[in-house]
Amino acid sequence: MERLTLYVPAMYADHHVLRVRQILSELEGVANIVASSAAKRVILEYDPTHISPPDIERTLSDAGYPPNQDLPLPKLPNHPEDGSAWYSLIQRVTETERKDLEMAGDFRRY
Repeated sequence: MERLTLYVPAMYADHHVLRVRQILSELEGVANIVASSAAKRVILEYDPTHISPPDIERTLSDAGYPPNQDLPLPKLPNHPEDGSAWYSLIQRVTETERKDLEMAGDFRRY
């Protein structure tokens, strides 16, 4: 058995960890799977006579968890006049109201 460590950035929550472990456990020749959403890493042992690292990576990619590829960041709008709902529908509060501070219990600290 050989050891393989993969960086899987799309695995960022516990349900992703469960899904990745399920996908990998169904592969013949894969054993001892350790996955962490905090580290975004999968460490596993595999039998090279049954499966290869590219096959494991391809299986993860086909399931929506491509290893060693950073997640793309969304494009941010340029300015408020872009017509998006972000600027036109959502009310913004830039200062915490005094009533909210008083209810939080931390008011006396300030």
